[in-house]
Amino acid sequence: MPSRAATLCCLALASLALGCMQAAQTYALRSSSPDVTGQVSIERIEGGQKLVVLQLEQLPPPERLAPGLREYVVWLQDPRGAAVKVGTLDYDRAHQSGNLLATTDLPAFTVRVTGERDANTSQPSGVLLAERNVLTN
Repeated sequence: MPSRAATLCCLALASLALGCMQAAQTYALRSSSPDVTGQVSIERIEGGQKLVVLQLEQLPPPERLAPGLREYVVWLQDPRGAAVKVGTLDYDRAHQSGNLLATTDLPAFTVRVTGERDANTSQPSGVLLAERNVLTN
């Protein structure tokens, strides 16, 4: 089975070949952990949607952030403050990295990565790992 990174790369290449993607907007993520680095890229795709590609490096295991945490979950918060879960970060313990691929139609949002006890949570916890405000053009 291909890795999440390989899948993301193939999807991006296929989309470029089809001509449905425009230039990506890339933003550095701000992290509560000094070692964690990451970025979020936003690209317009067909149907008015935006492809959100999140990549994080130097990620500690979730349980190091707080006892009982098992997952990293990614949320998009709209300007009114409503948070929508877009998925669980595909976390690679061996490489201390994580990736996520999602779509949205929001023109402005805040990306938040939180530590969670359960991937099925419906609300973000108070354990924030990284975030970034995004305004698409």
